[in-house]
Amino acid sequence: MKSTFIHAARALMKLQEVRFKVSPNHSWRVAAYAAVLAKKLGMSEKEQNRIYLAGLLHDIGKLGISSAILHKPGKLTAAEWEEIKKHPVYSYEILSAIPGMKAISLMALYHHERYDGCGYPEGLGGEAIPLGARILAVADSFDAMTSDRVYRPRMSEEMATEELYRCAGTQFDPQLVEVFCCRVVPEGIDPELYRITVDIPGGVKHLRNN
Repeated sequence: MKSTFIHAARALMKLQEVRFKVSPNHSWRVAAYAAVLAKKLGMSEKEQNRIYLAGLLHDIGKLGISSAILHKPGKLTAAEWEEIKKHPVYSYEILSAIPGMKAISLMALYHHERYDGCGYPEGLGGEAIPLGARILAVADSFDAMTSDRVYRPRMSEEMATEELYRCAGTQFDPQLVEVFCCRVVPEGIDPELYRITVDIPGGVKHLRNN
């Protein structure tokens, strides 16, 4: 089962990199931010590893979304937005079919839920949203805001931090926002230090020294 898990994860990461040529490093950065936040929260190394892998694969479901919609420079139509909102479910369907990825698939499924219950796909709120998914929501949004997109230029880290605080308690878990903005952003991250290898016997480990 471990071997199946490792090789499946490796194949999905490669597929994702090939498919999303425009921003191949987004998932690596999200994974690194999420892993650092999990560490700052005192979570176990096993939990950090799961959250890291969920960060790498949270958007795998976008393979099921048209490239024309994903890379559209203008405003999405209502129908196009409804299509985009299906990607967490697609991620869940892909990942949950792999032995050992149940917890990771649930983080991917719920990473667009909102703390106030107004997110998707199920409208979960507060602590009903798995902690890993709440962590991914903060990490994913911060990296999205600080990256160039086809429809807008990047924000500064200061502006993105202000936006996280503004949305704390509505879109994001306020405790996670506080830890992320006070202890993760100021220290910075190097995503290269958090790249993983899936070739080691026994599972997935971080290539890092701390």
